[in-house]
Amino acid sequence: MAFKTLAEQIGGRCTHFTGMGSDKASCAVGVVYATVKSQEVKGFAGIPCFREGSAVPCDKRRFPTDEEVAKEVAEHDAHWERLKIGIGAASEDAKKQGFKKGKGGAGKLACPVCKTGELHYSVASYNGHMHGRCTTPNCCQWMQ
Repeated sequence: MAFKTLAEQIGGRCTHFTGMGSDKASCAVGVVYATVKSQEVKGFAGIPCFREGSAVPCDKRRFPTDEEVAKEVAEHDAHWERLKIGIGAASEDAKKQGFKKGKGGAGKLACPVCKTGELHYSVASYNGHMHGRCTTPNCCQWMQ
C-alpha cells in the first residue's frame, strides 16, 4: 500500500468533508453521509467525498484547487513548527525543574512561539506525559 503525501490527502478529499463519526454525521453543506454511501463498496471508495469514491454521486462534491491545497499544507506545516518550538521549550524547562515520570509537576514560561503569552505545562508523574497550552489564543497546545 502506497502512502499518500499530505497534499495528495488534502487534494483527494471534498472540501465539505467533516468526518464520519456516526450514522447521522453530515458534511459542511448538510449532506448526510449515510445517504450517499454505497452498500456494495467498502471503505472510502464507497462515498463520493474522496476522489476514489465512485459510489453514489453527490452534486455538492468539490475538491480543493492546487492553491487551496498548498495553503492548507502550509498551515499544517506552520502548526507543527509552533508545536515543536513550544514542546521543546516546555520539555527543557520541565527537565530543569526535575519533572518526569515519578516526579510530576507544573510550570510556566514566556512563550517562545508567540512571544506575548505564557506557556503553561504539566508533567504527569504516572507516565511522564506532558500537556501544555499558551495563554495566547491559537498559539499552541498539546497533550501527550
